[in-house]
Amino acid sequence: MSVAQLPPAVAEAIEWLALQRSGSMSDDQRQHFQRWLGQNADNQVAWHRLQQRLGQAFADVPAQSHHVLSTRPRSRRQLLRGALAVAGVGAGGWWLQRAGLLPLMGSDLQTGFAQRRPFALQDGSQVVLNAQSRVDIAFSAEQRTLFLREGALSIQVAADAQRPLVVVTAFGQARALGTRFTVTLRDNGADIWVQESRVQATAANGAGLELGSGQGAQVTHAGIRQLDPRHASEGSWEDGFLEVHDQALGTIIDALRPYQRGILRISPDAAALRVSGVFPLDNSAQALRSLAETLPIRVEQRFGWWTQLSLR
Repeated sequence: MSVAQLPPAVAEAIEWLALQRSGSMSDDQRQHFQRWLGQNADNQVAWHRLQQRLGQAFADVPAQSHHVLSTRPRSRRQLLRGALAVAGVGAGGWWLQRAGLLPLMGSDLQTGFAQRRPFALQDGSQVVLNAQSRVDIAFSAEQRTLFLREGALSIQVAADAQRPLVVVTAFGQARALGTRFTVTLRDNGADIWVQESRVQATAANGAGLELGSGQGAQVTHAGIRQLDPRHASEGSWEDGFLEVHDQALGTIIDALRPYQRGILRISPDAAALRVSGVFPLDNSAQALRSLAETLPIRVEQRFGWWTQLSLR
């Protein structure tokens, strides 16, 4: 849900929350708020849902941020609108999970904020999940299936001639041909990188491509495209480091989000900058400092949970 699509009652509730948390709400404004709240049921529902899902985050705003909220109302409104746009009216729990405020729930295998974890499957395969990842397992007499719901996995597949292993995503799947490979979910597709042996990658529309060691592909709803082999290191994150070569800064920020508590945003022009380097996933603050020192960007942190990257 974009900001432009927010219902009027929700947009107004954001404004009232910003003013209330600023510490500068006047008596007249409090009376106006009470009148607004009592105007109709839509206003009441929007306010209570916003309070339940985002109110706790704003309750912990540090005192020094109150000055920002009260003296920069336009910035305040933009930040709060952005927070709700990320959350979505019906997805507050998802936003809190992605912000590192609630654990992920409901899958056979899962990891939380800033947590990588290995798992041993019943067939002997070894899986490592990246931070904030979820996988469901469906093993049968004919096939071993892993459903990657969120995040990324790396798997060393145990040999089983009778039951191929398939990693399924919303965009397509990767069928192991006796191998080690990684799968990473992104907003518009799933990236597959092969470290050993071979993988058969298949997109949602049925297009397929066999990948060998060091090769990668992105599967989407529309098809499949081979990835530049120079970027193969992006599929190796198990040791806690992200290595990139001439990649967009936006790609690095995507990789840091599961390790950065709160909201991590980047402007489109900053996201397009090209970057090479090695960045520590387990110390996202250090990674952001390194980026700010070497690139023409500024890193702004507000409220103790909102980080914004933009061009200087």
